[in-house]
Amino acid sequence: MGRRPGPGPRRSRSRRAIAWAGGLALATGVVIAACGPGPGPEFRPVLDIDFPEPDAVDAVILLIGDAGQGERGTSPILQRLRSDVEFWSERLAADSAVTVLFLGDNVYPVGVRDRDHRQFPTDSLRLWSQIEVVAGPAALARGTRGLFMAGNHDWGNMAGRRGLARLRNEQEQIDSARGMGLPVWLLPEAGEPGPAVLDLQDRVRLLLMDTHWFLQERSGRARARFFTDLRKGLEEAGDRHVILAAHHPYESAGPHGALAPGAKAFGLLWLMKKSGTLVQDLNSPIYEDLLRQLLSSFRLVERRPLIFAAGHDHSLQVLDPATDYGPETVLVSGAGSKLTDLAVSPQLRYAAARPGYMTLVFRQNEAVDLFVTAADSTDVTCPAEPEEARLSCMGDRATAMKLVYSERLVPEGGAPSAVVGASEVTDTAGGRSAPGRLPPRR
Repeated sequence: MGRRPGPGPRRSRSRRAIAWAGGLALATGVVIAACGPGPGPEFRPVLDIDFPEPDAVDAVILLIGDAGQGERGTSPILQRLRSDVEFWSERLAADSAVTVLFLGDNVYPVGVRDRDHRQFPTDSLRLWSQIEVVAGPAALARGTRGLFMAGNHDWGNMAGRRGLARLRNEQEQIDSARGMGLPVWLLPEAGEPGPAVLDLQDRVRLLLMDTHWFLQERSGRARARFFTDLRKGLEEAGDRHVILAAHHPYESAGPHGALAPGAKAFGLLWLMKKSGTLVQDLNSPIYEDLLRQLLSSFRLVERRPLIFAAGHDHSLQVLDPATDYGPETVLVSGAGSKLTDLAVSPQLRYAAARPGYMTLVFRQNEAVDLFVTAADSTDVTCPAEPEEARLSCMGDRATAMKLVYSERLVPEGGAPSAVVGASEVTDTAGGRSAPGRLPPRR
């Protein structure tokens, strides 16, 4: 009998392709580990702005990403963050004046698995350990919000229906917490790219995006709708400062943005791009397309976001954008439960490979300040037992976290910024074109 044509050989080739890509990922991981970024730049603490008195503050946004390995009782970072949330919630005059942005990768290693999976209790514990950051008495009394965003690990590092199922498991847990009276949301909702729009009083507009959605294969129509909605969110912000937030960063001096030179030398960069291994890195073709279309959108509506905030790389970074029409400041706050190295970059204003988070303070005089809180060690967890050692470790390390950087992002009476050179526009999302091309990213 002749060999039956059809699915059989194709499945075989598919399995071979997956195995090849997996082997390539392992091999390139070894090479990059050998020639990747070293310990990185050393920045001394710089405190240009004094910590404000609460009665001079309208609103506060706290930024923490990649906290998905932290657990209650052993994470001094989450304990200190909850303490700061309580401090601000109790002292600010207005209700809902405090917001915590969890910038994705909320559950390591592969998101929230199904309830019948043996690892579900651990996955659930790690998510609820972050939900409880906004469950203190002052936070509950004053309507402090916890906004969770999806990262690639929340999708289980998968695409399509399987990845979406993981993300929906996470949303189910968050929705359950909200049903119990905790003001927490997954934004955008599972399977939606966003941007979810949230205005904080009349001072700031948050545009929250699921960038892992974009990094999957999507139709041109779906992508175009994403950028149409983004431009609408920018245009209708009025006098508010705009903060774009996502899991994947706009710029980074960490491993996802500073690929080791050795990879290029061995020709691995091309191979990794072709295999999809680098889809989560800034120099992957699909990621570069996302960034270029973001730039195009900023210029088309003649509006620069004040901040692009993200995680993904496990460090604390304050950067200048690579172009003068990108966000005014790029923040990477992904040191919630893991740490990775940094490379030297001329765009860095401050960087630290230490556990911590960031705080944006919106003063009543319309100034906007940034504060970075970090630990004085690289330890991200405390031992679970013995109990006496755990309590001592938690108290000591949470207390030892301190302000290491501050900067005024907007002066008193400051207004939102327009785009430099906005007259030369290419609308790559909507299909219109104008003379000239956007310059390449540096």
